[in-house]
Amino acid sequence: MSNDLVPAGDGPFGETSLQPWQEPRGVGPALGKSPLERPVAALKRYKWLMLAVIALTTAAGVAATKFVSPEYEVRASIMLTSEGSDRTGPIRSPGLVSPDDWSQLLRSFTISDAVVRKLALFLHPDRPEDQELFKGFALGEGGKAGKYELLIHKTQRRWTLTNALTGIAVDSGTVADSVGRRVGFLWQLPTWAYIGAGERRAKFTVATPRETAVQMLNRLTTSRARESNFIQLTLQDPDRNLAANILNTWLREFVSVAAVLKRRKLVDFAQTLQGQLQTAKASLDSAEVNLANFRVTTITQPSEGVAIAAGIQETRDPVMADFFARKIQYEDVKHDVKLLQALLSSVQHDSVPSDALLDIRSVSTQASSTALRAAIADLRSTQTKLDADRQVLQDEHPAVKALVAQLNTLKQVTIPQYANDLLNTLRLKQVDDSTRIAAQEVNLQKIPERTIEEERLRGIRDAAAALYTSLQNRSAEAQLAEASASPDVNVLDTAIAPLAPTKNTAPRLLLAALGGGIGLALALAIGLDRLDSRLRYPEQATDELGLPIAGAIPRFPKDGLNTNSPEQMFQLVESFRSLRLNVVQAAANGRVSVAISSPAPAEGKSLIAANLAMSFADSGMRTVLVDGDTRRGALHEMFGLTGAPGLTDYLAGSVELAEVARQTSQPSLTLIPCGLRRRRSPELLTSPRLIQLIAELRATYDVLIIDTPPLAAGIDGYSIASATGNLLVVLRVGETARRMAAEKLRMFERLPVNIVGAVLNGIQASDGYGYYGYVSGYEPSDESESTEMVQSS
Repeated sequence: MSNDLVPAGDGPFGETSLQPWQEPRGVGPALGKSPLERPVAALKRYKWLMLAVIALTTAAGVAATKFVSPEYEVRASIMLTSEGSDRTGPIRSPGLVSPDDWSQLLRSFTISDAVVRKLALFLHPDRPEDQELFKGFALGEGGKAGKYELLIHKTQRRWTLTNALTGIAVDSGTVADSVGRRVGFLWQLPTWAYIGAGERRAKFTVATPRETAVQMLNRLTTSRARESNFIQLTLQDPDRNLAANILNTWLREFVSVAAVLKRRKLVDFAQTLQGQLQTAKASLDSAEVNLANFRVTTITQPSEGVAIAAGIQETRDPVMADFFARKIQYEDVKHDVKLLQALLSSVQHDSVPSDALLDIRSVSTQASSTALRAAIADLRSTQTKLDADRQVLQDEHPAVKALVAQLNTLKQVTIPQYANDLLNTLRLKQVDDSTRIAAQEVNLQKIPERTIEEERLRGIRDAAAALYTSLQNRSAEAQLAEASASPDVNVLDTAIAPLAPTKNTAPRLLLAALGGGIGLALALAIGLDRLDSRLRYPEQATDELGLPIAGAIPRFPKDGLNTNSPEQMFQLVESFRSLRLNVVQAAANGRVSVAISSPAPAEGKSLIAANLAMSFADSGMRTVLVDGDTRRGALHEMFGLTGAPGLTDYLAGSVELAEVARQTSQPSLTLIPCGLRRRRSPELLTSPRLIQLIAELRATYDVLIIDTPPLAAGIDGYSIASATGNLLVVLRVGETARRMAAEKLRMFERLPVNIVGAVLNGIQASDGYGYYGYVSGYEPSDESESTEMVQSS
């Protein structure tokens, strides 16, 4: 390692202990971590497990594709020709059902059951090569569903039918016999089935036609756009030829059923109309007879004092019209009389308003009011002339006074006199009209009741005639429709077997298996990472354990360091240099005195302590490394030295310091091994002699590093850390249990120990620690001095 690193401070280190580590001044807050950093690290860590899961799910998908078959989809279309009930134009047969109900008829069991029976879709041979044996197979009324086995004795030219589930023979026979007649089968084997010698077995399954029809309906799709006369049908099946055959048979059966239902409906409709027509004819004949009898008996009876020939129909309208006209005229006169009386009463106050008089109907229309209208016109002209003279003359002028006198005479004398004359005339007319109306009312009330009876009989006769005519027309329409009945549907496009499958689930199943495997692998990796109780990421040390990161050491290769690899040596050396710098900066103006421990064994604390001491020694500092792990210490083996006498021997008082301090191959590094393993080692580490040793070593050396037992081993690590006052905690990435580390570190809350920070041991750049590494290309190409690293033995 380079010895160019000079400790901060003035000359030699003083006696001050380490200070808590602080961030360098002038450095802003750290940038936030990417949210994908931890998931990516987890995926890299569990990559082999993920690959295994993906491989297993993909293999399962490949195996599943063996059990699926490609689906072929056939299409057909139907055109509806039925009309609604409000049709106009030439006579046509009524529609069978509304357009919205055709799809229901298409999916009815009447059609689906017939298709299943015609094509024997309820029959399923176990082997496709046996399909030819079952040509002509049909079910009778008592057909029993189940699984059967047919045994053909070719030599004996006999057959035996057995229930495949129970093994009991249900029927047997010869060549000429119908197979399975006892279980309701209608089927005879072809003669070629008996050619040859030996036996032939054929297993098959017979389902119920209704069950098969339900399955077919689930695969049949019908669609019809709103207000459209076209229905689209699609059917899916693994056998493309069978799918086309099924759909075409379905269409033929549908058209046939529609024709039968249409003809049946027309026959029923015609019969119903014929019965209604006979009833209407009888009612019409009865109504005509009743009307004729009434007219014969009342033809000579007088009406209103005048003989009326052939009924009273011709004289009713003039009488009624004259009565209501006179009644309206009477009401108008009565209304005008009231208005005139009200206007004439205003003469006492001023004068009769001329405009209001003209609004009265009798004043504006009656010939007797001509003088009144002339007076009103004279009043308006006089008023106009007066207004014109007043524009140029004074009111005292004789001409103006004359016009005023004339105007007052018209208002107060002339017009009221004419209005009174008109009022008297209207009163006389009102009395006369009242008398006439009363007389006409008496005459109308005396109209014979035969008039009403005649009208009633005429209404009955007319209604019966209209009903009979309507039924007669509809009966004729029904007979014509029955003779030219059509099913109201036409097959527009028949089904054709497609060449390529429209639904091949094998690729989709493979993709689903692959996608599911990837999703499961991702979820498993993320889940395992979340459930992992071991230390994996730097933020777990800083956030959960509350430790600043003092350094990060790359993982030592399992097969040892390759001194011929500059990149490998560069990363390791620089990591310890960085750790050394943090420790030195924490010991501002003071000598370095620090204990190194870990929560549990096998976390690399001894290796970190040895190489950190080597780093300090390479920088030119006088460094002493003490193996405080008196139970399992092995630092002496790393440096090729003996373990005794050592620390325990010195603390026991059996040797002096000069006897336990051993020089290593590094001139600036001294090692004090652990010494003989004693049962009283924990008590020795808590003795005052340890405090004296640390004080003496601080006075002699620039750097004091003590390797302690793991914190989980007992109080040894706590005692040494309290004696030094400072502690570096080594955490092995992927090994340290976070919960146990937190519990062990909690004890330092009550001890006078400054925790400098955590050393993350065994990091890998691929696990999210890339920012703890160093840029390659800056390692020395030719270094005259050798660089030494201590490896665990």
